[in-house]
Amino acid sequence: MKTSRTFRWGILGTGRIAAKFAGELPFSHTGRLVATASRARESATAFARIHGGDPVVGYGELLCRDDLDAIYLSLPNALHHEWTLAALDAGKHVLCEKPMALDTDEAREMFDRAGEKGLVLMEAFMYRAHPQTRRLFETVASGAIGEMRLLRANFTFSREASRDDARFQAGPGGGSLMDVGCYCVDFARTLSGEEPDRVECLAHHHGFGVDDYAAGLLGFPSGTLATFTCGMTVLSDQGAHIAGTEGRIEISRFWQAKEGFTLISPRGTAEIIEVPDDRPLYAVEADAFAEVVAGGKNWNPAANTLGNLRVLERLREKAGLPSKA
Repeated sequence: MKTSRTFRWGILGTGRIAAKFAGELPFSHTGRLVATASRARESATAFARIHGGDPVVGYGELLCRDDLDAIYLSLPNALHHEWTLAALDAGKHVLCEKPMALDTDEAREMFDRAGEKGLVLMEAFMYRAHPQTRRLFETVASGAIGEMRLLRANFTFSREASRDDARFQAGPGGGSLMDVGCYCVDFARTLSGEEPDRVECLAHHHGFGVDDYAAGLLGFPSGTLATFTCGMTVLSDQGAHIAGTEGRIEISRFWQAKEGFTLISPRGTAEIIEVPDDRPLYAVEADAFAEVVAGGKNWNPAANTLGNLRVLERLREKAGLPSKA
């Protein structure tokens, strides 16, 4: 289902990911930024000067507005639960950055509230919204590489550790597993079509009390094994490799979802598959969310978010990382 009407967005937060969403929103077919809220007037004003829309001081003040269709919630992970519930209570649809909650209990309450209010709540795994990702999932499910046996994915970046960065703040919301490892887990679970029955995880514990890089293993009932690495202070190729009984697939950056993937046969012949789109990734996500609100198929349903959080909880426990409790 396609929607052509203007979809009015408000953003909670003015950090890096909010700037990415706002910067790409003008390229969407439906989205328009109406207002962005920060707790500090200076940051709200600076953000609006660059990206447009009204600067709003205070998250609650933005939620009181009646000229918004949805909220893009880009706040630190520990604030997702509180402000998603507040946005839903204010009658706004919510696209909440990943991971949507600190644990499954929080997420269930959020989804339950959305259901009570008759509103759409989705976790913003932007790569899932892109038609190329859907094509990849369909290609694997079709048996193009036979039965999937091995999968590996890497998602890391290198950034100077800072206590002002929520990613480096100790607690269940910080660290590389929650920030980028969640992509790798989502990717593996979706491709396998199963929930893992075995998980292992090793993490490096940074002096700030978070995992700044980690490696994990997921075992699935079908026999598929998935390995992943994630990190905030280390660089890797950020690629993915899917090996089956009758071929394999290579992806340069699986989470970008727009650079194509290569299907390689047992004979070594390679076919590059691309599903081009003239919109940048976050613009695609904004349009895809608007389509769900208009009644289209949900490309990241609640069951997937809950399943991913369950696995993240188990991985954190294996790695000796703090839980919400």
